[in-house]
Amino acid sequence: MDIVLGTLQMVCDYFLRTSTGRGRTAMPLALIRLTLLVAAFSFSEICLSANAADTLSSTTTIRSEFSSCFRSPVSVAILSDEKWLVTANQASGTVSLINLVAACVTDELDIGRRPTSIVARNQNGALAIASESGDLVAIDCSNGRLTESGRIHVGYEPHSVGLSPDGCIAYVTLSAVHQVAIVDVVTMTLIKTLDVGQLPRSLAVSIDGKLIAVTCSGKSEVVLIDALTHTVHSRYPFRGLNLGQPAFTPDSTALYFPWTYDGGSYPSPGNIRRGWVTGSRLGRIRFHKTPDALQGLTLDVSGKAVGDVFGLMVTDQGRSLLISAGGTHELLRLIVESLPFGKISGTEVMEPSLAANATALRRLQLGGRPLGMCASQQHRRVYVANSLLDAVQEIDLDTYAVTKTVSLDRDVAPTQTALLERQGEAIFYDATRSLDQWYSCHTCHFEGGGNTVTMDTLNDGSTGSYKTVLPLYGVSQTGPWTWHGWQNDLHASLRKSLIETMQGPSPTTEDVDALLVYLTATAPPPSPFRERDGSLSPAALRGEKLFQSDRAGCSHCHSGNYLTSSEVYDVGLIRSEDQYPGFSPPALAGVFRKTIFLHHGKAKSLREVLAGLHSPEKTLGHLPFSEEEMDDLIAYLQCL
Repeated sequence: MDIVLGTLQMVCDYFLRTSTGRGRTAMPLALIRLTLLVAAFSFSEICLSANAADTLSSTTTIRSEFSSCFRSPVSVAILSDEKWLVTANQASGTVSLINLVAACVTDELDIGRRPTSIVARNQNGALAIASESGDLVAIDCSNGRLTESGRIHVGYEPHSVGLSPDGCIAYVTLSAVHQVAIVDVVTMTLIKTLDVGQLPRSLAVSIDGKLIAVTCSGKSEVVLIDALTHTVHSRYPFRGLNLGQPAFTPDSTALYFPWTYDGGSYPSPGNIRRGWVTGSRLGRIRFHKTPDALQGLTLDVSGKAVGDVFGLMVTDQGRSLLISAGGTHELLRLIVESLPFGKISGTEVMEPSLAANATALRRLQLGGRPLGMCASQQHRRVYVANSLLDAVQEIDLDTYAVTKTVSLDRDVAPTQTALLERQGEAIFYDATRSLDQWYSCHTCHFEGGGNTVTMDTLNDGSTGSYKTVLPLYGVSQTGPWTWHGWQNDLHASLRKSLIETMQGPSPTTEDVDALLVYLTATAPPPSPFRERDGSLSPAALRGEKLFQSDRAGCSHCHSGNYLTSSEVYDVGLIRSEDQYPGFSPPALAGVFRKTIFLHHGKAKSLREVLAGLHSPEKTLGHLPFSEEEMDDLIAYLQCL
């Protein structure tokens, strides 16, 4: 990589020497640097992709300029003596230990790739998730130091962990296989796995230990598990996406959860302001109330909406709620007795009387991207993991003000490349870039991927043409862009999205440059369906051979590192009202995360794709796949 960067610098110097003379075409310095920077990112991605099957231990953290500079805490927990905090740091693949008295980091431990959740087990212990490593990690926090004390590989993109009241049983969401793993953390052994629902991400254990609540973003539902029988107790479906952290009331009779409402309309100013595109909601389930057990409340104030709600805590013995909103960089506090809950998909904009009630609703600006939270009951303090600030913020519950900020700075000066990527990341997660701050890029492209609903972004020249959201992994390498492949200029495409889809202020050229650098660095996730050493299973190897063969014909359109093409094809799905002919093959890297397929989302599984509208008899006039061929091909696709 150093050789490549050195070569690129030589090329840059050449352009600078030769682009300013008389009769020569001047090339802007910023454009030269951006082009070469993107090329450098692209080269590193290709190298990483080409070596995807190389052996990586579960604790390997791939260091980049970015992860060497930033930690990006996403989850935080307080140990039982309330003198220490631990954070799960997504960018650096580490856990940090914070001394609350001294307000400083005393130790840091590598635990694996992309940590997503951490909980305190007792005074000296914690459990953390290393999502892309597939591990649940036990950590000893004694004497101001962090030591790994146990590890179990649960696989399949674990995302969130919760503990039984006695701290002996852990419940872990496995988002890639739609399950919850139940683990004995005394022996670090798997007890069982339980099917729950599509894309289970966050969970909570009731105070009495009898119920586990799981928020599933695939079909948008809350699933309750009976902790005694380890069976699904009940389901509560509703319309939405990006479900956040659930939390039980102290008496375990109700559950709260935040989520993003899917309004289903195209992004015009009127639709956005009415909450008909997306909206931030608070849900409540009252377990002993029927038929109105499931209720909802909009959090969006007219003219000043709330973006990307995620974290939630019940405080003051159930009298108030705290909700983190990463898109609008704030922490909301709501007084429960003042909340006019209604139907789960009720009003789109908050009632003016509630919005104007400074006691019932408080909005505290934190900056950055606040996510996970924990509380000190003894000192009435809440601690918020702020990913983009690289810090933990302390909030006094009585004054509702930030009283302390503990930096997780690595004492490593970020490079210009890392700073530009960080700037692009901040833009990507910033809902204030949209009209009245209703949504961010992340709202639709969850963590750089797609989501679980179809949307009309007006990107195909018509209205009412709903399409699945394309992931942005390695987007600089997957042109042409949009489902119909009409967009050949990625810079222009990003600018158009910020102005027309977001209906926000016109971005500067530097803003778009930074966003492009960030997205270029957003690689597809490693597949949890590969073997532990990164290799393919026998079934996946057979599927790869079939994929490349003329029998299946998949590689005719899906080829290269991202398994896409620069061409546009007619695959028999064109409608007479379509403004653009044909379709650009979507990149298949990370396809295991998808829950709806094809441009219209009518296929709900890879099997439906291969046996239905995208079957070989429909696309090539060949015989349909046998069951064995289908199984092998799916095994391969899940490994991408």
